[in-house]
Amino acid sequence: MSTSTEPLVRFEQRHEKRVSTLKKGRIIFNNGHSVVDCTVRNLSETGAGLELPGHVELPGTITLVIEGGAKRECDVVWSANNKLGVTYIDASLGRQAEGPRHLLLRRVRSIEEQLDELRSEIETTLAP
Repeated sequence: MSTSTEPLVRFEQRHEKRVSTLKKGRIIFNNGHSVVDCTVRNLSETGAGLELPGHVELPGTITLVIEGGAKRECDVVWSANNKLGVTYIDASLGRQAEGPRHLLLRRVRSIEEQLDELRSEIETTLAP
C-alpha cells in the first residue's frame, strides 16, 4: 500500500475545452419527480462538470437546468463522490459520442437501473 502524498493524475478525455464557472443548476430525473440542486463548475459546447451538495445516486440520463434558463438533456459520463461530468444529448444530432464504448456504458447503466428496481421489488415482496 502506497503512502505517497502526491495527487492522483486524471487523464483528460474531453474533446472540447471547458470554461470555469460557478452557476447554480438543478438536476431533474425520475420523470420530473426528483430535483437536486447543483453547482455548474465548468461548461463546454458538449457537456458540463457539476458539483452536488453531497453524494446522490443518479440515473444515467438526467435533465440539467442552468441558471439563466438553459435546459439540456444529458448523459452522466462519470461521477466521483459529489462531482460528475455530463455530455449533452443533442436531439437533432442524436447522442454525443455514439462510439462502442459510449453505447456499452449506456447499456450497463440501463441494466444497473433495472437491477436496482428488481432488488427493490424483491425487498418489498419478501418484507413481512
